[in-house]
Amino acid sequence: MKNLVFTLLLAGCSLSASAQQELIHPKERQHDVVMQEPQPYIQINGQQINKTTLALLSPDNIASIEVLKDANATTKFGEKAKDGAILIKTNPATKLAKLQDIYTHFGIPAAQQQLQVVINNQLVKDTGLILANLDQIEKVEVVKQEITAPVRWSLNEDEEFLHIIAKPQTK
Repeated sequence: MKNLVFTLLLAGCSLSASAQQELIHPKERQHDVVMQEPQPYIQINGQQINKTTLALLSPDNIASIEVLKDANATTKFGEKAKDGAILIKTNPATKLAKLQDIYTHFGIPAAQQQLQVVINNQLVKDTGLILANLDQIEKVEVVKQEITAPVRWSLNEDEEFLHIIAKPQTK
């Protein structure tokens, strides 16, 4: 069950990549209705996270997942949970790190700590919502986006990004 929910959450993250593409390269629309992808409120151990950071958590570290819908979610968390809420609790032995801890662990120089952060090719808008299991990070590297990338993080081809790559999920 945990793997199924986790897989669905990761699939939702990949859908947001197409939304990022649309923001940078908007298509001409003629009377199209714009459908926004649901943005559930997500917490790990009581801390709000960005859904992109779910890739930095192994399903093996999850003790429980609770899903709140509709009024149950908005009553507890307000308008930010209008699309529902996902509450994840990790096993007691799981240690989670914030972005500053990732910088320290991987020896990221101060100059590179000012770069925009990308996790598994998805731009993270609010880095304050990053929470990760350091053991789940494969590598952290500074990259420039390839001009032919299907999803653009920036129109500036010389801009550098700090790319955090998660270890592949085991089944």
